[in-house]
Formats: sequence, C-alpha cells, structure tokens
Amino acid sequence: MRLIPQRSCRGMMVLLFACVSQVFAVGGKIAGMVIDKETKQPLPGVNVLIEGTTLGAATNIHGEYVILNVPSGKYTVRASLIGYAAIRVENLRVSVDNTTRQDFEMSTEVLEGQEVVVIAERPLVQKDLTASQNIKTAEEIKELPVESFIGVLTTQAGVNTGADGALHIRGGRSNEIGYYIDGIPVVNPFFTNGLANNVSNKAVEELKVISGAFNAEYGNAMSGIVNIQLREGGSNYSGSFSAYTGDYLSNGKDIFYNIDDVNPFANYVFEGTFNGPVPLFGKSNKFTFNFSGRYDDDEGSRYGVREHLPGDSANFRNDNNWYIELNGDSAFVPMNPSRDYNFIGKLAYRLSPKIKLTSQFLFDGARYKLYEHAYRFNPEGTYNYEDDSYNYSLKLNHAFTKSFYEANFFYATTRFRQFVYEDPLDPRYVPTTRIVGTPSSSTFVFGGTQMGHVYRDSKTYGGKLDFTSQITTQHEIKTGVSFRQDDLSEENITILYDNEQYRKPTVLPANESPSHTLYDKTALQFSAYLQDKIEYHDMIINAGVRYDRFDPNSDYFVNLLNPQGARAAAEVKERVSPRLGVAFPITDKGILHFSYGHFYQMPALRRLYSSEIFGAGLAPSVGYANLKPEKTVNYEFGLQQQLGEALAIEMSLFSKDIRDLLAVQSIRYESAQFGPSSYNVYLNKDYGAVKGFTLSLTKRYDRQTKLSAWVDYTFQTADGNAVRDGAFFFSAISGIEEEKQIVPLDWDQRHVLNTTVTLSEPNNWGVSFIGKVSSGWPHTPNIPNANYVPEDNSGNKPWQNNVDLRVFKNLRVNKLDFVFFAKVFNVFDTRNERFVFDDTGRSGYTFVNRSSQETEALIRHYGEPGVHTWSEYQIRPNYYSAPRAVQFGMSLEF
Repeated sequence: MRLIPQRSCRGMMVLLFACVSQVFAVGGKIAGMVIDKETKQPLPGVNVLIEGTTLGAATNIHGEYVILNVPSGKYTVRASLIGYAAIRVENLRVSVDNTTRQDFEMSTEVLEGQEVVVIAERPLVQKDLTASQNIKTAEEIKELPVESFIGVLTTQAGVNTGADGALHIRGGRSNEIGYYIDGIPVVNPFFTNGLANNVSNKAVEELKVISGAFNAEYGNAMSGIVNIQLREGGSNYSGSFSAYTGDYLSNGKDIFYNIDDVNPFANYVFEGTFNGPVPLFGKSNKFTFNFSGRYDDDEGSRYGVREHLPGDSANFRNDNNWYIELNGDSAFVPMNPSRDYNFIGKLAYRLSPKIKLTSQFLFDGARYKLYEHAYRFNPEGTYNYEDDSYNYSLKLNHAFTKSFYEANFFYATTRFRQFVYEDPLDPRYVPTTRIVGTPSSSTFVFGGTQMGHVYRDSKTYGGKLDFTSQITTQHEIKTGVSFRQDDLSEENITILYDNEQYRKPTVLPANESPSHTLYDKTALQFSAYLQDKIEYHDMIINAGVRYDRFDPNSDYFVNLLNPQGARAAAEVKERVSPRLGVAFPITDKGILHFSYGHFYQMPALRRLYSSEIFGAGLAPSVGYANLKPEKTVNYEFGLQQQLGEALAIEMSLFSKDIRDLLAVQSIRYESAQFGPSSYNVYLNKDYGAVKGFTLSLTKRYDRQTKLSAWVDYTFQTADGNAVRDGAFFFSAISGIEEEKQIVPLDWDQRHVLNTTVTLSEPNNWGVSFIGKVSSGWPHTPNIPNANYVPEDNSGNKPWQNNVDLRVFKNLRVNKLDFVFFAKVFNVFDTRNERFVFDDTGRSGYTFVNRSSQETEALIRHYGEPGVHTWSEYQIRPNYYSAPRAVQFGMSLEF
C-alpha cells in the first residue's frame, strides 16, 4: 500500500486488509471498523461512502459499519467525521459473493480540508475463506495468453482437463460444474450442466472458481461453481476493439496434413466492447449499457485430402481387381473448422438510489465440424454441426438500510443440429451399398456420407428470489427460492438408403422404429435455501441448508427385464443438503479453514427421456425416467499463510465420496414381438472416490521486480468402480451382485502443475507465460497372447506438457491506447498424446492387430490410386493436441 499525503496531512492510515468470505450474496460487501488513531476507541457516526455511487453507511456505537449490495469492481471509499481528517481508500477491490473488510484509523483534523489517501492492494490472504476459491480480475485475465475464460479455468489448482478437452474439478465429471453469468445459470439442460454460453474476455469484470464446498445458495452441481461477473457501463463512454490473425506454425507434417502451408489469415478474431451512459439520459450512471461481441473463424489444424466425393463407388469383391472411383480434386480440406460468435448486451437502469433494474441478453453461436479419421480422403462426407444458445434475463434489486432483495427472471433457449445435408431427403445422399466389401477392417472410406440427423431444442423458464439481511454485525442471513422449467425436444434420425428396400433417402415415421426417435418432455425443478454467515474476530462460520425438488414429469418401465411391460409414474425426487464452512484466523497472516457439504445433481436429462423404441436385432439406447440424483459428500481442510510482503502459500486437503453416478447397461430380454432382444440404458450404478491435495504459491506484482506469478500443484486420485455393461443383467438373473472393482477414472491425472508468470510494466509493455506439466490419463492395456486380462485403466498414457506465451506493447496517441500483441500457443510444438493404442500405450504406432488387418490382398494393391497403407491409417492427428499456433494483432482502447 502507498500513503499519499494531501495538504500537509499529519495523520496517516497504515493498516489495510481485505478478506473474502463464502457468502454467495448477489453483490459484494464492504465492512469494517473505524477507531480514533490516538485513543484506539471506536468512533460512532462516521460516514463511510463509496464515491460515485449512492452506497454508504454510518458507523454504530461500536464503530462498526456494513455496506451491502456492492457490484464487483474497484472503488474509492471515503470515511469522514467532523473534527477528523477524512480518509479516502482508492483502488479497493470488491468481489461478488465476498466480503471486503476495510478498517479506518482517523486522526484529529489540524488543517481544514485535510485528507489522507490510501492506495489499496489486493490481499494475499483471505481471512474468512471457508472453502477453496480463486478469483481472477479483468486486469489479470487481460494479460494472459488465453482465448476465453475456459483457458483461465485450466490454470487453477484442482482443475484439469480430460483427453477429450472437457474440464474436471477435483476429480468430478465434466458435467458436475455449475456455470453462472451474473447469477444466472447458463447451462444446456440436455447435459445438466454443460456450458451453453461462452463470454468474450473483454466483457468479464471478474471470474470466480469455487472448488471447495460451496454454500447452500447453489445446487444441481457436485464439483464446483464458475461464477462470471460482467461489467456495467459507467458515467463515461469507454470501449475497445481487437483484431488478430494467425495460423499454425509446425514441422509436424508427418501427422498434420497441410500444416506447412502457412496462411496468416487462416485463423482470425474480431472482438470489441463499448459501454457508458445511454444517450439522452446525460453523463451519469442512472441508465447505462455494456455491449460486447466476438467473432472467431478458425480453419483448424486437421486437414483431409479430397480424393473422393461422397458419391464415389468402390468394389473389393475381387481381390485381384479392385474398383475405386477417385472423382475428387485432391485438394486439402479443413476437417475441424469452426466459426464462433457471441454477443452480450447489458442495460442497467437506476429507478432510485435504492432500486436498480438490469436487463441482460446473451447469445452464443457456433458452426463447426469434428475430425473423422476414416473420412480423411472423403472429407465432405462428415457431419456439420450448428449450436446456438440465447439467454434473456431481467433482474430487480431493491435495497433497504440493512437488507436487500433481488428478483431474477430468465428465459433461455438452445438449438443444436447435426447433419451432412440439412434436408434429410436431400438427393445428394447416396446409397450405403455403393461401397461393396472392404480391403481391411482398418482403412479409410472410399465414398458415402454419415447418415444421421440430430435435432435438439430446449426452452427454459425460471425465476429466483433472494433476500439478504445483516441482522446484527455478526450475522448475515440469506434465504431464497427458485423455480425452473425445462421443455426438451430431441429427434434422432438415421436415413435409410440401400438401393434395395429403400431406393431413395427415406425417413420412417417417428417412434415406429429405432431409426427415428422423438421425445418432447418437460422437467420441473424447485429449490429453497437458508444460510447464515457468522463473523467473529477469531472464527467465521458459514452454515446453511438446501432443499431441492425435481419432478421428471414422465413415466418409466417398472421391470428392466421386461421393458415393454407395465409402466408407472416416475417418482418426484426430494433431497436436503446441509453445508458447513468454518474459518479460523490464527494470525493476521495465517488462516485455517474446514468445509463439509452434501451436493446433489440430476443426471443429464437426455438419459431420462431418450425415446423407448425397440426393434429386432437392434440394441437401441433408451431413457429411464426414474433415475435418482447423483450425490457427492465433500470434505476439505485448508491453510493460507502469507510469507513476507509479496508471497503467500495456500494448501488444501480434500476428499469426495460420490454415489449413484450413471453407467450404461446392456440388458437382454424376451420380446413377444421380436423374440430375444437387447437394449442399452443408463442406471445409477457408478461409485467414485477422490482424494488429494492442492498447493498454491502466489507472488503479487510489485514495481521493483515487475513480476507476478502463480504456481499451482495438484495431487489427486480419482477412482471409481468398473461397471461392466452387462453387470445389472447378470446380477438380476443370477441373484448375485457383481463384485466391485475400483479402478482409476478415465480423466484421472495424479499430478498437475500449472505456472503463470507475468513480467510487465502496466500500460506500457509485458510478457506472460502459462506452463503446464501433468501426468498422463489412464488407459486399459491390451497385451496379446497373455495369460491374464489387465485391469481396466491400469496403464498410463505419456505425460503432458505445454507452454503458451503472450507479449504486448502499448502506444498512447492522444486519448487512445494502441496495444500491439502476439500470442503463441504450444510454444515448443509439443506432440502431446491425448489418445493411444492400447497395446503400445502410445499414439504413433501399434502392432497387435496388424497381422489380421493388413491383409495380403491389401499389400498387393499398395501403390495403386486410392489405396492407402495400413500404417498410414494408424497416423491419427486427432490422437494429439493441437500443434504450435501463432497470432498477431492489435487492440484499440478508449
């Protein structure tokens, strides 16, 4: 902290600290005590105001004050009392859901107008932290080499990614994370907690990740909470615009086709934000706006060669005379391109000093393809994907002297499409019989298209009412209720076209065959909670309880061994979740905390509602509406300790017991219509246990070294029972429960080390790095000719490592700031192996199936047009992470 005297200030304030709590309030809170510097006695009647706002409070007879309902951001707080020198604290950071503590020591005024100015620093130790959390501000995110807030999440202790790129917090599944933007859930209801809306980094005021036991306000999540706060417009206009472009720059052409053809405009991004007062209302913060948008066009790193067109034919019946059509132009074609765009609009209108109305609109859209290795030489035969999400919300905030309430109403829609051609009856679809025979069970396709269509649409209506009251200096009570209705519609079509029974592209009527299923369901959720934050000097307690009610509003087949038999209404699920967190500030720079909680979450709703259509010779996947909520019991013990003026260390030990997770089961039954049949269904069969610890070191920025850094290490074991897909069936007919076998989960990484280093001079120049080293994910070895079967996930893939870089230089011209920057992802062009062959445990080579797959006929035809070797098929770019990417750009800020 720096003290700046003004007008021969005689008194100076030296002590400044801020502590963050786990009270998930709608806004942040500033609280503290004001005392006489000389006598150390409390001062009643001191006015403590947040400059530029109508927020403030007066101290009570004990010198205590509380200011509730403060939006996240930086503020100047002023304390004044007749006869004393006023004190102004600048740059005070307030975070949503947290309490920032600011105490004042006031000296008797000698000169009229005397004032002390204090420059606040963000605290290294959060004294009333009762569960692990991490906050990144807009200033910190701005300097990092990341493309979105997802990149920031992956740098946090306890957060890792699976081989498929999905996020996991402390060993939980990827859909166990709750995402919120300004307190509104932004999740795809089909997948329970799948993220529905991305956000431009330029719109973010702060990002909070809760990886410990979060409070009772939040439900339907078991691993963590990601809470994003958007900026609000101010009394002056400001904004920025960025444009940058680049391409992949790698020597990996043996794996990635066309990677050596560098096009500086292959991947480009436009991004901007503009905020301020709404015109015609004057330069004030009475009515403000904040708009931001982002457009991203990326060709991707995985290319195919257009040797074939979807209409090409091939015949391999005669081993000595293969017929292969090659009507393509042999051009390189991007096989994982993407176009993403999002827009955010936020309006805030202050009806009075105590009442604020906020409206928010979020839109996120994507058009993309996913790499399909078998189609590498027929790239136009793969699916196109469209994914759009809209979110509208209206929020009313009404403050009183020591309390406030907030009413939230929201409406959200999602739209997903999967197809090769938009019209399922498009004449460009070709018969599946044009390819006759195959040269090998491991080879590229010679024509044709993928034949599925998927349509998913959802509409979500919801509301939330929260009431917060500081009933005493020590007790803050918060309570609330919420309601949510999800209207879900999903249609899955397989186009039938074989030139025999179906002589043109054919779609059978819905729900008359497993080739065309459709459901339209409505799910209802209600919740209520009560929590109390109790604050004393030597102990802080967050205690709460939550009630959740879920109505699937559907029926299910009672006997799993007779799915076409009797049905019953699915039960309404009700759960009560206790939560407790305790912090013990043992010194001014050392804090212990403990947290415990029960967390429930409904499974992905698709698993409840998939259409129940059965057929002969098929094993369709069907829904089961009577699934139970999944459950996690979470324990955590943590320590924070400041080391000197710029360093702090944090450690957490955690344990999670996870029950009733979903596992797919294959069940056989006797059908009166089709005879012996089978189907697949998800049941609550899985169990998981996660244990581990995190260790974090923080180096705060200082002007002498110009360095800030974060180092996060996580060790954890994420294990679960290996559920065979036929376990339920065999247990049911034998009456003997299958023995539980505990194995590592697919996303288990025992060691994860993240390092973020920034060397900079703010508003001038800077360079930042993000480095990551982690152990490999599990896989199940395949050992041919062995006399035993290896346990599931008993092998490990190679270690992963990566370094990303950002450099920038500022140039100020008049009142405009120009920022020139470059970003490099995967600086050392590392070949991280995400997926491996089970016999070798590596991505680059395999042996076990070569003798059976590389037939003599295939070898005889090597070198002929359209014939690719068995070895070539094993070179799979989707088994590796993306190669080095380089981007250059400029931002204009005003």
